[in-house]
Amino acid sequence: MTDILIVGGGTAGAVLAARLSQDPQRRVVLVEAGDDHAPGAEPADIRDAFPAATLNARYFWDGLTARATDASVPAPYPQARVMGGGSSINGLFALRGVPSDYDRWAQAGAGSHWSWDAVLPRFRQIENDLDHPTGKAGAPGPHAIARTPQAQWPAFARAMAQAAQRAGLPWVPDINEQPGDGFFAMPNAIGDDDARVTTAGCYLTAQVRARGNLRIVPNTFVTRLRVQGGAVRGVEAMQRGEPVFMPAGRVVVAAGGIHSPTLLLRSGIGPADELRAVGVQPVLDRAGVGRNLQNHPYLFFALTLPRGKRGADTLRRFALAGIRSSSHRRGCPPSDLFNFIIGRVSGQAFGPHFALVGSALYAPQSRGAVRLRSADPAQGPDIAFRFLSDPADPPRMLQAARLAEQLLRDPAVAAEYNEAFLLPGALAMKQFNRPGLAGQALALAARAAANSPQIVRRQIFGRAFKSGAPVAHRHGGRPITDAQLLSSISPMGHPVGTCAMGRADDPMAVVGEDFGVHGIGGLYVADASVMPVIPSANTNLPTIMVAERAVGRIQ
Repeated sequence: MTDILIVGGGTAGAVLAARLSQDPQRRVVLVEAGDDHAPGAEPADIRDAFPAATLNARYFWDGLTARATDASVPAPYPQARVMGGGSSINGLFALRGVPSDYDRWAQAGAGSHWSWDAVLPRFRQIENDLDHPTGKAGAPGPHAIARTPQAQWPAFARAMAQAAQRAGLPWVPDINEQPGDGFFAMPNAIGDDDARVTTAGCYLTAQVRARGNLRIVPNTFVTRLRVQGGAVRGVEAMQRGEPVFMPAGRVVVAAGGIHSPTLLLRSGIGPADELRAVGVQPVLDRAGVGRNLQNHPYLFFALTLPRGKRGADTLRRFALAGIRSSSHRRGCPPSDLFNFIIGRVSGQAFGPHFALVGSALYAPQSRGAVRLRSADPAQGPDIAFRFLSDPADPPRMLQAARLAEQLLRDPAVAAEYNEAFLLPGALAMKQFNRPGLAGQALALAARAAANSPQIVRRQIFGRAFKSGAPVAHRHGGRPITDAQLLSSISPMGHPVGTCAMGRADDPMAVVGEDFGVHGIGGLYVADASVMPVIPSANTNLPTIMVAERAVGRIQ
């Protein structure tokens, strides 16, 4: 029988499979709902330094929707369904977060070993920073990180760095080693071959896959956990359209911030009254399963760039730079605001003709929930982020957006782009990219429009973005209301907290310090869902850190 079965081959699951199978006496099975690609055989869109994989529907769950705010309607919410999970499709930001993130984990009941001082050595062990080696002894970590030199940035981005310094935000050479406020070159999950780094590639190497005690089972959807006598006995799954049972001594759920709680709920682990209401027989009444959902709300300004002031056509890097700043509001942590610069909007030739400036709240206090709609595994969960529901969040979201507006209106910055438009709330790349013939037509039209006369260009993009006249350009712009900014937010792909770590006597905690689910023997959760508080960072590196630290606690 399998000793440890891991549900989900995403960012965390790939790490867990590689590390737990290092013991040759331990039989490990990794089950992934999506496709698997052997190292060196990854599709071109996954290897791409531009996140073209985000546009490939094959890598995502079908029909998943979420509500961003209490007033919004459900909208498509992409979640990865492919080996490597989010690391195979995300925007490649490689950020650790800031010290207060992890200190708040400890305060939330996760234990003192989650403080910044405790997690920092593990981050350094994971990373192979090609630009700023940490000076550690021994071999570099498995996960490469690189930045795009300023000389390769479009002109407006270099001007923004100088404008930020004039606004009191210093240049930070290495934001991971010097966390705090400032302007910095964005660390990216990119290797020395200029290809994306995924946990599927850097952890599930050919050598790891050759282990006789590790079995990888792709295209297999785990529908339920089988729990008997207060302990997990294995999982029920669909494989090639047929139901199968996979017995295991221990099960580690690593399906992410949305699907990990969904699996527990479908298996009868969660708020008992809610489970009965959708036809699920409760196994364990645990109120916190699916609660405490957090994510980062963000919005985008789209810039049209003139000839001679764009990035090189050959540069396929996406995120170029970032800005951390503090709201200085009572009860809010430092470095809670985030802005970032995207150098191109498409992998096609017109991509560098546009750029994006994003604004986000990276330490939100609002919390939502993941609930079942039905006991049917084919029906996705109800996801409500409830952005801006905490009164501390709307003013800080506006503060981040107004900082971007301030920098875009700086005369030295405005001289380096044509105009900036506020984008409506949606995945920005989907507004610039379409599949098939429609995508080719859009590319031709976007290229022509970006290089058309000013009056034509502004009319075209004002209508295309449904935002009217540009909000900023070298001669001024138009005012933006707070309501317009807040109505433009969307959820990032960073759901966390729905199986939060904490003490057993806390009804909202789901797992303990050992990652074991309170009240169920042999069942663990080890992914972003256990984070009690969302980190002030894109969640890829923090999730890898969580998985690495879980390995020694899963016994």
